[in-house]
Amino acid sequence: MTVEEALLAVVGAVALVLLFLGLVDALEGDPRAWLRGRRRRLSRPERPRPGLAPPPRTPLARQASPTSPASARPAPKAAARAAAAAARTEPEAPAPAAPRALATEEWRARVAALIRGRECGEARQLLEAALEPGEVDRETAGFLVDVCSTAVARDLWRLRRAVRRGGGDEAPLASSLEVTRVVLEAPVAQGLPREQRRRVTGRLWRGYTRLGLRRWRAGTFEAAVESLFQALGVRGIDEQRRRLARDLLVRTLEDMAGESLELIPQLLGEGDRAIVLGQAQRLLEHIRRTREEGVSAEDLAVAASRARQLLEHIEHTPVQ
Repeated sequence: MTVEEALLAVVGAVALVLLFLGLVDALEGDPRAWLRGRRRRLSRPERPRPGLAPPPRTPLARQASPTSPASARPAPKAAARAAAAAARTEPEAPAPAAPRALATEEWRARVAALIRGRECGEARQLLEAALEPGEVDRETAGFLVDVCSTAVARDLWRLRRAVRRGGGDEAPLASSLEVTRVVLEAPVAQGLPREQRRRVTGRLWRGYTRLGLRRWRAGTFEAAVESLFQALGVRGIDEQRRRLARDLLVRTLEDMAGESLELIPQLLGEGDRAIVLGQAQRLLEHIRRTREEGVSAEDLAVAASRARQLLEHIEHTPVQ
């Protein structure tokens, strides 16, 4: 083979290669783009073709092995342990039911209407009948305490306004104070919020003190003393209020003893020795109760001296 033939063979081979590469590029495009498309197709999950999805595999059921007669019956020890565990297992106790108030909504509304309508006598009867056996729950007690507190504030304001006009009936205030005391001293009311109890306690003390002051000014000392003892008996009052009530009580006892000394000649002259003796005994009893409330003997010196003078008059006056 000559050199010219060899060169022509090489040129022909190169042309064939170039022709083949051009044909591939024309048919399949850029190889790099083809590679990128293949990677994207591989990255996407393959969707099952309809009709070609393989059927779901059913779990193979385990074939039960034949039980021997010996294993059909539980072992004696295992049966004993199972029986003991069943005996130790106790049934769960049912959850305790929430306490149910026997006082109905109708009863509550009726009592509140009676208090607001100043029919405290009937309201007190209903309250005592329900509070004593514990048929009133805490929520109802709180509601009734608020109703009573509002009634006391209302009657205090009306009595103060009537006194400025020169009159006034203290009976509504006295009745509302009594029904308030019944509710506030009930065991169910002891668990009420402190602020709620403090508010109604202050109004209760103020009402009894106002009655005592009014009765002292009117000269009805026996009734005034009882009102002031009730004011001192209100639970939860501070020392300043107790001191005010004690001072007014001491003044009332002094005036009560002084009035008895002034009336004793007339009463003994009319032969009313028993009345005078009863007044002296009540006065001494009031002084004793006042001492129990924390009043010193020095503060009660005037009332005690007048009480002794009253007894001396009775002893030295001959019986007619």
